[in-house]
Parts: sequence; structure tokens; C-alpha cells
Amino acid sequence: MKVKRTVALGLSACVALILLAWLFFAGRPRGTFKMGAVLPLTGGSAQWGIPPRNAALLAADQVNAAGGIKGKKIVLDIEDDQCEPANAVSAMQKILATSKPIVVLGAVCSSATLAIAPIAESNKVVLISPASTSPLLTHFGNYIFRDIPSDALRGQVFGKYVYARGYRRVSCLYINNDGGLGNEQTFSQTFQSLGGRIVSVDAYPQGTQDVRAQLTKIKGAKPDALLVVSYPDDTPIVLRQAAELKLSIPFFFQTEALDDPAVLQRAGTAAEGVTYILPAQSTGPAASQFAAAYQARYHTAPELYAAQSYDIVMLTARILNASQSLTPDDLANGLHRTQNYPGASGTITFDQNGDVVQPMVIKQIKNLQPVVVSTE
Repeated sequence: MKVKRTVALGLSACVALILLAWLFFAGRPRGTFKMGAVLPLTGGSAQWGIPPRNAALLAADQVNAAGGIKGKKIVLDIEDDQCEPANAVSAMQKILATSKPIVVLGAVCSSATLAIAPIAESNKVVLISPASTSPLLTHFGNYIFRDIPSDALRGQVFGKYVYARGYRRVSCLYINNDGGLGNEQTFSQTFQSLGGRIVSVDAYPQGTQDVRAQLTKIKGAKPDALLVVSYPDDTPIVLRQAAELKLSIPFFFQTEALDDPAVLQRAGTAAEGVTYILPAQSTGPAASQFAAAYQARYHTAPELYAAQSYDIVMLTARILNASQSLTPDDLANGLHRTQNYPGASGTITFDQNGDVVQPMVIKQIKNLQPVVVSTE
């Protein structure tokens, strides 16, 4: 009888251990769901890539804590492209070869995204950019998306804004890549269609430390205002050198580099009075919850493109958890059907081209602080 009782107790203990193990592991992701990311993590544009990386990691951890994607743990395969097209291609090829994901987050710079979009499309991998705004991405294919408004919208809004404030003769200065050219063209087309005149157009190479020659030429054209398309590293250079040359006309930046406190700090007093445009930030519950979680984890408020990156991971999980299977087509079709998703970056609706349409906000640097002056 003692033996039977001992065996029974042993079996009970085993069952209890199995039950405890089941309770411990129940709901935990089993297996992995690989998700690629191509972002600038070093170099002059790192401040545009590190926040999206941090936000994606935060979102992945939150999804995994809730059970993952169909019981699979999200694992991010992140590669650095330094905002260089050739590096982006190498990064994309490495991710596809090693992780074989159905979705890749990236890139940030339009020139990098345009370089990897054909690779994603030909391999039927969904590519979602949190930051690339070039109009050239609009008709790239069924698997290409972005949750930030296109420059086509940005240029139209900013062209109308500048014209409405009485400026009629504008010079343009842009960084010589796909993103810079796209921004300049969309602004110029709208501005000229209203009756404005573009009196000069100049470009400078990415990574330059000197734009004095371009600024001197612009000063000679005697414009009413200057439209600038720049990256974080060159924005302070443009502003400081313009101040040195006493180019005292209103500056309008069609990128949001000055929304980065580090860029504004480097520009210093040369940034005073500058006006720039960017997508309007969300103020709903999703935005505040994300901001609180990001602050708690990284001890700073969410920086540029962090909310967009967070939304990409969360929306991917939402769509795939409700789909029949885990395929690129399931995700692409789900994204195309997305209407009024309340994201951390704002309300997300994708059009037939994979573009998102959201309001734009105009800010101006006053007393060395960004101030909202208009919502368009």
C-alpha cells in the first residue's frame, strides 16, 4: 500500500509540475516571426534611425508579451544603411538571405528606400517605411508602403503656405539625392502653379561641409525667401553659413530636421525665425500611451519617426493575428484595407498606392523653440 501511495504521490507531483509548466508557458510565444529593419544607425543621419529602431524594439516586446504573432515571438533583424543607397541594398540582401522575413521596416532616407523597393517588390516582401517621403515611391508596387505622408502632399501644402504669405520670388536649395530633388520639385510645381516664380535652384552633395558657393549664388538672385531641403547634419551648416554671408531672408525648410532638439542646438541662433513643415503629431490615447512607454524605457520623449516605426510593428501584428496565414499577401492586403487605424503617429488609412494621408503642421522657431503656427 505504501508503494502504491508513493507512486500515486509521485504521479500527482508530475501532473502538478506539468500543470505549472503549462501555466508558465501558456500564452508565451513559441517559435519566431522574423521582421527585418533597414535603418541609419551610424553616420550623419543616425538621429533619424535610432528612434525608429528603439520604437520597433518597444513594440515588438509589447506584442510578444501579449502572445506574439500567432504564438510566434517577433525577432527583429536590424541592419545599418547610414542612409546610403548602396549600403541599403547590401543590408536588404543580407536580411533576405538570413532571416527570410515577409516584412521589412525601412528605410528612412528616400534614396535608400527607393534602392531597396525593387528588391522587396520582386521578392514579394512587404516594405514599410516610417520616414521616406519621395513621390517616386507612390507607384512602386503592391508590397511598398509608408506611414508618413508623401512629399507630393507636403510640397503642395508648403507651396500654398509660402505663396499665401506674400512671397513671389523664391530660391530653392536641396540635398542632391532622390528625397531632396522630390521635395524641391513638388514645392516648385505648386508654387509656380499659383503664380510664384522660382528664381534659382541649387543642389549640394550629401555629406558636404560647405554650401557657401550655393548660398552666395542665391544671395545674388535676390529672392524673397529660400526653400531648403536638408538632412540633420547639413541643416546647421546651411543656417550658420547663411548667417555668415548675411543672407537675411525668410527660410522655409521642407524637411523636419529642425524638430530634432540636437539639430536645433547645433544651429543655435541661426535657426531663429525659420519655418518648417512636418506631419501633424497624434494627440489621441494611442499617442499618449506610446509616449509614456517610450519615455519609461528610453528616458526621453519619442523623437522623429519613432511613432511611425512603432505603428508599423503594431499594425503588422494586428493584421497578421487576424489573418488566415502568415504570408506577404496577407499583410499587404490587410494594409491596403486599413482604414482609420488609431496609431501613435495619427490616424492611419492607406490608399491604393500604399501611401498614408494625414494632416500637416507648420512650425516656426521662436526664441529657439519650435512653435506650431498652422495646421494644414
